[in-house]
Amino acid sequence: MNKFELFTMIFYAIDLYYDDNPSDLLGQFLSSMSPFTFDDIGSAVPYVYKEFCDFVQEKITIENSYDIALEYVKSIKFFDLDLVSIFKTVDTEKWKEGCKNYLATDHKGKDC
Repeated sequence: MNKFELFTMIFYAIDLYYDDNPSDLLGQFLSSMSPFTFDDIGSAVPYVYKEFCDFVQEKITIENSYDIALEYVKSIKFFDLDLVSIFKTVDTEKWKEGCKNYLATDHKGKDC
């Protein structure tokens, strides 16, 4: 699993929560984080992905990806959003299953 794939999985996890709990503030956050806005590898607001890449320094595997993602989410300060609670709505087993499914498909950033 590479950094872009992990970044995308974090986006998916938060977006899943947003689907059932929409809010303007969370929508703004997801819009800035979106890995799908542009064709390149990054986010809609480029420094969001850059900061993520600077944050993640260890090798990423499916087994450690949830913990790395959670630590990254804890580091995010976006107004008064409780992103940690939002992220934790996805349990680790569901996360790992989602990662396996995502990695098994053709996707943007697969060959990064």
